[in-house]
Amino acid sequence: MGMGYGAGYADVVSDEFVKKTCRKEFNALDKLITDNEDVDWDAFATDAQYDQFEIEEIEEAFVKLTKAFKKATGLELGIGFHDMDDEGDRYDDVNGMYWWVDGVWVLSKAGKEHEKHIDRKLFVTFG
Repeated sequence: MGMGYGAGYADVVSDEFVKKTCRKEFNALDKLITDNEDVDWDAFATDAQYDQFEIEEIEEAFVKLTKAFKKATGLELGIGFHDMDDEGDRYDDVNGMYWWVDGVWVLSKAGKEHEKHIDRKLFVTFG
């Protein structure tokens, strides 16, 4: 089987939008991550995108954040990680940790309400 690039995309929202929307839940998760010497945001995002949580307390805080975000916006919130140097291309719109949302296109009522905060980012993955 040959190796090559595969297209990927994410409907991305900023850290600021997530913080503003769910400040209490975001701050609780951020404190758990930044106070833990064994994990950082990039490592957490890498594990979380595959539902491989190493620390139960951090997983619980992440779930609380995603539920609060869904309640506040009507959109599903997730986290991802992409390394454009090792897995992608220099033209990728995503590099590092990012927040993605689902439930946007075709624009739902919630998507219409928050579309100014959402940017579709494109990238490729080699594999």
